[in-house]
Amino acid sequence: MDSVKELMIADYYKEDYSSVILKANDILKIAKDNKLNNEISKIRSFLANSYLNLNDSIKSLEYARKNIQLAKKLNDNTSLVGSHIDLGNIYYAFGKPDKAINSFKEGIPVAKEDNNNLALFFLNHNIAQIYFDHYNQHKEAKPYLDTAELHIPKDFKIGHAGLNLYKADYAYRINDYDLAIDLYKQAILLSKETNNLDVLKKAYNGYIECLAFKGNYQKAYDIGKLKDSLFLEQSKLEIKKSADNLITSLKNAKIQEELKTEALRNELIVEKSETQRKLLIFSAVVFLVLLGLLFYLLKVTKNRRKLNNELKIKNKEYLEAKLESEKLAEAKSRFLSTMSHELRTPLYGIIGLSTVLNNDSNLKSHKTELQSLKFSADYLLNLVNDVLTLNKMDSDEKIKFESKAFHLKDFLNNIKESLEYLTRQTNNDLVITLNPNIPKWINGDQTKMSQVLINLLGNALKFTTNGKVELVVSLLDLKKNDLKLKFEVKDNGQGIPIADQQKIFEEFGQLKHKGDFQGSGLGLTIVQKLLIDMKSNIQLESVVDEGSNFFFEITFGTTKKKHANEEIEDTVSIEMLRGKKILVVDDNRINLMVTKKTLESHDIVVEVATNGQEGIDKIMLTDYDLVLMDVHMPIMDGIEATKKIRELQKPVIVIALTAVTQDEQDDRFKSAQFDDSIVKPYKVNEFIKTLATNLITKPL
Repeated sequence: MDSVKELMIADYYKEDYSSVILKANDILKIAKDNKLNNEISKIRSFLANSYLNLNDSIKSLEYARKNIQLAKKLNDNTSLVGSHIDLGNIYYAFGKPDKAINSFKEGIPVAKEDNNNLALFFLNHNIAQIYFDHYNQHKEAKPYLDTAELHIPKDFKIGHAGLNLYKADYAYRINDYDLAIDLYKQAILLSKETNNLDVLKKAYNGYIECLAFKGNYQKAYDIGKLKDSLFLEQSKLEIKKSADNLITSLKNAKIQEELKTEALRNELIVEKSETQRKLLIFSAVVFLVLLGLLFYLLKVTKNRRKLNNELKIKNKEYLEAKLESEKLAEAKSRFLSTMSHELRTPLYGIIGLSTVLNNDSNLKSHKTELQSLKFSADYLLNLVNDVLTLNKMDSDEKIKFESKAFHLKDFLNNIKESLEYLTRQTNNDLVITLNPNIPKWINGDQTKMSQVLINLLGNALKFTTNGKVELVVSLLDLKKNDLKLKFEVKDNGQGIPIADQQKIFEEFGQLKHKGDFQGSGLGLTIVQKLLIDMKSNIQLESVVDEGSNFFFEITFGTTKKKHANEEIEDTVSIEMLRGKKILVVDDNRINLMVTKKTLESHDIVVEVATNGQEGIDKIMLTDYDLVLMDVHMPIMDGIEATKKIRELQKPVIVIALTAVTQDEQDDRFKSAQFDDSIVKPYKVNEFIKTLATNLITKPL
């Protein structure tokens, strides 16, 4: 193989590319049979460049791409860099300069990793060449030219010739003709020494133009005559060389074809006699097989008719059962969705009233009972949300995810606050650890993230007593538009046996424990499904009697523009709202009372209306700072009322106060031109901040 390889390389430098291809294919077969991956890579490189010189773009690209795949598979940086250089040269030769530049750029970090100075020279030099020769952009070429000069080996004369040529071109473009002349002269001397005719011709042309710009026309004329005579003689040699190469290629092709024809003729003679002998044996066997097959087919046909009749009956029964199942599933989905929505409205009243009563100083003696009431209502709300989410996941309805800016630290503190009662009841310490390098504001679906974290933290608190539960948020990666975080929920509770670790992620899968709190068995199922939809996955590490760690990695968006109320504390929001005039439109008397009391407890002037028409009548007579509008109401609903308010062209902020979540809002809701929306039930701090934010971002 080595002797054939040496002949192939000799043919390549003689530019006998047809002969190279013939020999390379023979060597490549041997290399593949013996799994000589380095040899395979080298031979493919010769094939790619030979096809390039024969103007066969398809074959040339094919071998270069195969080399890149092989180099990546073998983790061979040297071959990978060489393949990127080959691919870039091929792209450029066939009129795809952008792809050529991309290929060269992809090779640069690999060459840097291996400290491959020669490769770094070629990659940067080739990029600079494309910017000069194709795009005529000398400024864009300059950084790559400088980098190429840093890495060129001292004794690499061919490289220095090309480098001096483009350095001279740059000096010429910036009108430094003296420097350009010196560099063109160096390029001419080196290209003559290395017989690099392409560089020599360009260097002469540049030298002549510089002389002309400096007014030395006589010398420019003399150099031009010298160049013409030199290249005239060279053209004759090139024509003769091309003719010799063509004759050699034709001879090689003819010899190879004759050898193949002779080998094929010999094979056919041998195979013909063997085929005749086998044909007789095969014919006898086939006859016997066909005879047996005929009897078998008769039997199969009879059985098949019987089975087809039975299958038709079963298919009919299956379709009827399927239709009935789909009707039941649709009815269940409608029922759960309707019930979930209906439950949110009274829950808003219960949570709101318990919050108002809990803040009443006259009811301090009942604080424990009121906190228990609020915890129960919050727990029921989470359960309703879990049931609705699971119902959507089990149906064909796709869960919608929103991407909205939110303050991560405030978001986590709100979750901690919502679990305060459960934390006290289990006598645990709930700690949040947030990496300080994580941006304050991120883009994502905080509602879905809240559902995930509340379920995980709630489980950790239930299964831990007199211990510690910790939420750790770590920064994994921060790019221009993406932020990758790791969330860990750790506890030092009773732990989960390995045999049960899969069971807990199944619907209604529960483990027995000594605590007073029992769950629905839906939480971890929903966590798992939500994270999968968010392109993440929940993982678990647990040791019995030592504790558990539920963790996942997830990507959020980054936001350059800070939220309008980033620096606003609750006290500032409250102070801003003090004395503002707000109209609350809601047909539910209890909800109306809760919203009114919540606002009045913050020194806000409140007026109420029980339907959309009544709200419009009041807005026409009175100027309000803000309107809280329920969506579903008799006489006139909130959507229609908001549209009519916009027609009045009164500068008033309208915020939807609704039990409909973001992913349940239909087109009518989204087209109503609400300034914002608040989902009932809400947390008072978030409620107040939302009102203040809208007054800041859209001042009246």
